Amino acid sequence: MSARKAAKKYGPGGQYYRRRITRPDGKTEDVYAKTQAELAEKVTLRLNQLAAAGAVPPEELYFFEYAAGWYARREPHLSPGMRKMVKHEINDVICPVIGGMKIRDITSDDVAAVMATRGHLSRSAQSKTVQVLRQIFDAALEAGVIERLPTRKLRAAGKAPPPKKALTEAQARELLEAVHGLSVEPCVMLGLYTGMRREEICGLLWDCVELDAAAPHITVRRACRWPKNTAGEISDVLKTDAAARVIPLPPQLVQFLQQLKAAQLAALGADPAALMRLRRRCVYGTTDGKPLSLTAFRRRWEAIRCRSTASGRELGEKVRNHRYSVTLDFYPTPHILRHTYITRLILGGMDLKRVQYLAGHADPKVTLQIYTDLMGHAPEDLISDIDRIFKP
Repeated sequence: MSARKAAKKYGPGGQYYRRRITRPDGKTEDVYAKTQAELAEKVTLRLNQLAAAGAVPPEELYFFEYAAGWYARREPHLSPGMRKMVKHEINDVICPVIGGMKIRDITSDDVAAVMATRGHLSRSAQSKTVQVLRQIFDAALEAGVIERLPTRKLRAAGKAPPPKKALTEAQARELLEAVHGLSVEPCVMLGLYTGMRREEICGLLWDCVELDAAAPHITVRRACRWPKNTAGEISDVLKTDAAARVIPLPPQLVQFLQQLKAAQLAALGADPAALMRLRRRCVYGTTDGKPLSLTAFRRRWEAIRCRSTASGRELGEKVRNHRYSVTLDFYPTPHILRHTYITRLILGGMDLKRVQYLAGHADPKVTLQIYTDLMGHAPEDLISDIDRIFKP
């Protein structure tokens, strides 16, 4: 099966490009499009349709053809973030190296050539390429497209990221003091006391906040997405199924949210329907209750960096033309707030399965890894357990 190079334009006024596809049975068919880019997409789609129908023998199937079909089958089940990542890995990383090879001819050396282009990146960045390669070739092996697995010994190399450090109780207090009264304060409070992800905080509406229940709680069922860094969009699609959860609220967060709700309700006026309108507004959003854009979110978080030594200023230094000074000798990210919440649950003695639920971890290995990292492994940390176990 082949596709000849696009020739002159066709149709009324010469408004279409044409490419003629030669099928395995020797017959030809024409594909038309208004632009060269659209034509290339249509040709790839048609080739994959022929491949899926069995019109293309496995030994004639190119990697780019199989990868496009594999992605089309998986796309409906992927989150927006995963779609973006997988498309980038296939189009920009993998296919430039092995896309034009027949998939049955690809060896472990060819896969290693793909990874060689990622050698300058960290282990976490390389692991994304490894993940996509493994999934594609695993599916090809299961479908009988290939006879051997070139990714069997594939591993991500590179430098491991430094372990994340949770905030101490003193640091958490300092952070809350630094952001008191600022627009970023609700995000910090929700991160520290619920462990919600950044997109979950920005996608939280008041209809998912129950403050008057016997056990006050938040129901996580939405997330905010930022397609191409534009204005935020509320989505019912969460990171994983496990991300849908109900999180009980500690007293300090209940009190804070009650005050925040009262302030936002007062801004809507004394209209009897104001409470119903409030339920469809973001807890942490714009002044009119809409989700924050990614730029707005980062701008609010910048208020924390300006108050920390990460800004390049000394501790205690007054910031010119502003009323605040540098009070933080650390710089937390939104994810560190989540990590701090999970750490406090574990060190507080909560059962790991409950921690996994509250954190929204789909894989218990993630929760267990955090737990393992928190446990001391030095002799002075272990001696009491050894003495107890082996006591005569």
